[in-house]
Amino acid sequence: MKTIWIWVTLMLAVGSASALPPSGDAMNGLGSSDELPPPLVVHHERRWVNGVRIHFVTAGSGQPVLLIHGWPETWYAWRKVIPRLAGRYFVIAPDMRGMGDSSKPLEGYDKKSVATDLHELVRSLGFDRVLLVGHDMGGQVAYTYAAQWPQEVRKFAFIESGLPAFGQEASMDVAKGGSWHFGFNMQGDLAEALVRGRERLFLEYLFKRDRIGLVDPTAVSDADLEIYADAWRQPGALRASFAYYQQLLGQDTADNKRFGATKLPMPVLAIGAEYGYKDSAERTMQAVALNVQGAIISNSGHYIPEEQPLALVRLLLDFFANDVNRNAKKQGASQ
Repeated sequence: MKTIWIWVTLMLAVGSASALPPSGDAMNGLGSSDELPPPLVVHHERRWVNGVRIHFVTAGSGQPVLLIHGWPETWYAWRKVIPRLAGRYFVIAPDMRGMGDSSKPLEGYDKKSVATDLHELVRSLGFDRVLLVGHDMGGQVAYTYAAQWPQEVRKFAFIESGLPAFGQEASMDVAKGGSWHFGFNMQGDLAEALVRGRERLFLEYLFKRDRIGLVDPTAVSDADLEIYADAWRQPGALRASFAYYQQLLGQDTADNKRFGATKLPMPVLAIGAEYGYKDSAERTMQAVALNVQGAIISNSGHYIPEEQPLALVRLLLDFFANDVNRNAKKQGASQ
C-alpha cells in the first residue's frame, strides 16, 4: 500500500500542564497557530483500576479517544494534540502505570497488563468503545488493548511503534542500525543507578541528541524537559520505566505471538516519521491487522505528537472520519 507523505512544518504553541492553549477554532479542531484563544482546561483525575491508581486527564466531549503516551513521557506528551481533538471528541490521556502520577507497582509492566489498566479505566468512565491512539511504547500497549477487546475499538492509530515478534527485534540490534536504548534499558538496576540524579541529562539526550530524536530541538522546551525529569525523579519511577523494556523479549513476545494469530478487524492507521522509524509501523501493522493505511509525517523525528502535532491531528481527524486519502490529496500530498 502506498504511503502518504504529509508535508507540514507548522509548529504549535506549548501550554502548561493544567491549561492547554488550543490553536485557532477549537470547535473545528484545527486552525491557525497565529491566534490563540483562551486556554482549554484539562481535568485531572485518579482512579483505582486493576489494582493500581491511574492518573489521567480529560477534555472535550463526544466519542471517547484514548491517547496512550510513549516512553520516556507521560500524558503531557499530548499537550499540543489534546486541544485540537477536544473540539470534536472526549479525550482521555492517562499516565501508564509506573509513569507520571500513576502508581508504580513492582510488577505488571507487560503490555497486556498495562492495557488491562486502561481498559478498566475506560469502562469506569462509562464507555464501551473507543477510538484508540498509541505512540511508541503506548503503541505496543494499544495493540494489546485492541487485540484483547477488538469489538471495543472503533479505529486504531499506531504511531512510531513496533511489536516484539513482529519486527521490533530489528530495532534492538545495534549492529544492524538499531537503537542503543533497548539494551541499556533492559539492564534494570544498572540502568537505574546510572541515570539516577542525571534524569534531565538522560532525557535531553533522548529528545535532542539521539539520531531519531527531534528534528527541531525547540519542540520540547527546557520547561518541558523539567516536567518529564520531575516525573522520573519520583520514587520508583526509574525502576518502572526500565521495567517496560525488561518484558519485551519475554512475556510481550509470547503474548504478541498469541494475539497475532488473529488479525485485528478494525481499521488501522500506521503513522511513521520521516526521520524516525519511517514505514516500520505500517509494515508491523500489515502483519497483524486486516485493514491498514500508512502515513509518514515529514520533517519530524520520533516524537511526532510534540514535533508535528498539527500534521498528526489532521491525519487522526481524517482517519476517524474515514477520509484520510481524499483529504491528503486535497492538501497536495504526494503519493
